[in-house]
This record gives sequence, C-alpha cells and structure tokens, in this order.
Amino acid sequence: MKKLLLLPLFILLPMLLAQAQYARFGAKVGGNLSTVQGTDGSSNTTNSLAGLNGGFILSYEFVSRLAVQAELQYEQKGFVYDAYPISPDEVLADDHRLHYLTLPVMLKLQKGGLFVEGGPYLGYLIGESTAVKRLDRSTLDNPSPTQLGNYPLNMDDFERWDYGYTIGIGIELDNGFFLSVHNSGGLTSFSKALDQKNFGYKLSIGYLLRPPSLDQMMR
Repeated sequence: MKKLLLLPLFILLPMLLAQAQYARFGAKVGGNLSTVQGTDGSSNTTNSLAGLNGGFILSYEFVSRLAVQAELQYEQKGFVYDAYPISPDEVLADDHRLHYLTLPVMLKLQKGGLFVEGGPYLGYLIGESTAVKRLDRSTLDNPSPTQLGNYPLNMDDFERWDYGYTIGIGIELDNGFFLSVHNSGGLTSFSKALDQKNFGYKLSIGYLLRPPSLDQMMR
C-alpha cells in the first residue's frame, strides 16, 4: 500500500515531460531538523538532530507555471537518543547521524512568486557517523552519568534504500533566488532491527536560472 502512494507521479511524469516548454537548472543549500518516527522512535526518549542539506535542481517548466522538478541532494538525517532504554540498567544517549543521497521528484505549482510542491523521494544511504553511548541508568541524575562504553553501529545495521514523501512551500524572486521550507517523511524503516523511519523539516535557499523570455520561447 505504501508503495502505491508513490506511483501516480511516476506514471504521469513521461506525459508531463513531453509537454514541457523549457528547462531550468539551479542549486540549493540549507539546514534541516530531523527526527525519528515508528514504534521504536518514542518522542519521550529521542530528540531532533540538526544537519545540512544541499544539491542540484532540474526543473521542467510549463507556460501555466506548472513544473516537474527533480533534485539530487546530499542530506544529513537522524536523531538524538535521550536516555533511550535498552535494558533495566542501560540507556542510550548522543547523536545517531545518517548521510543520504536523495532524489525527490515533485510537481510544482507557482502563482506569482509563491509556489507549492510535493512528491516522492528515493534515498540511498552513503554513510553513518553515529556517536551513541551506553550510560548507567542509575546515574542519570548525576551531572556526568557513568559511561559504559560505545553502542557499536555500522552500515550493515541499516537499510541502504529509503523512500517516502516530501512537500514544501516557498517564494521565488524575479531574479531566480528562492527560499523554501519542506517536510519529508520516510515510509520504510532505515533500521534492519527496529521500526525507525526518517522524518524532518528543511529550510533551504537556492537559485534557479531565470526562464527564457516570451520572444525566446516563440522562436
């Protein structure tokens, strides 16, 4: 059922591209705040993690201000363990950071300088830099809880592929610079052992090459 949610745009995509009037290229960069959802991602024992995102844009645009926009992005995702219990005596703490290449493909509708966009994304895990520690649960009230060692994680503990949705709003200036805010959520767990899905928000600034003039389009 979840995969069926991603099919409509990919079915419509070839028909839309056949009617495209011109292409625009650009780039974007920004920050994101990510967290985790799922039965093993309790908000009581996890916090949000700040990260970076950036990448390139290819937008096929229409005279009616409808576009199909694809992006190739690098994104940092993950969350922070905050006294996450793994046994009666131990909890986890610190950053759980994952590095992805993602490919969002979105329909974009623009009116004046405002735009909305949304569609599916496909992500591929290229690295992890977790710093999760095991703490003695009985010492959590101390200024410096007792560390019992690291909680070992490596690439084999995670699913390489991630997919989900992304939706956003933004404003684009006449000169091609834009500001956008997006929400994205994974539809499959990134952990092989637990039910943990990516979720987060991104704030980005970027630039798209200005569209051709009406005279150029009519030549």
